[in-house]
Amino acid sequence: MSEISAKQPIPERYLEQILTNLRRVGVVQSLRGSKGGFVLVREPWQITILEIVTLVEGERKEKHTSDSPTLEKTLVYEIWEQANAASIEVLGRYTLQDLCQERETRAQQSPMYYI
Repeated sequence: MSEISAKQPIPERYLEQILTNLRRVGVVQSLRGSKGGFVLVREPWQITILEIVTLVEGERKEKHTSDSPTLEKTLVYEIWEQANAASIEVLGRYTLQDLCQERETRAQQSPMYYI
């Protein structure tokens, strides 16, 4: 956890909450001891980005307005539903392994030269 927060601009307390939620639902498990930390329970190719986003942000549910729908509200609602469906489709298409492979590919394409 400290390694992640050192490399990414994520507060350690927030990261702790995320990892606790991921542990609770069985995506990661925690290891105690000097070499402890968190490890994936399943293989990276079995975990979609949609699954992680859903666990962190919560289930994406349809929103119903309690007041009478206007034409404008209906149009905006339909657009948001299309955007939501598109994001679910894209996020479900990629896995943690896909992200790692893409990171490696991009890192190799732009090597850093140190003097």
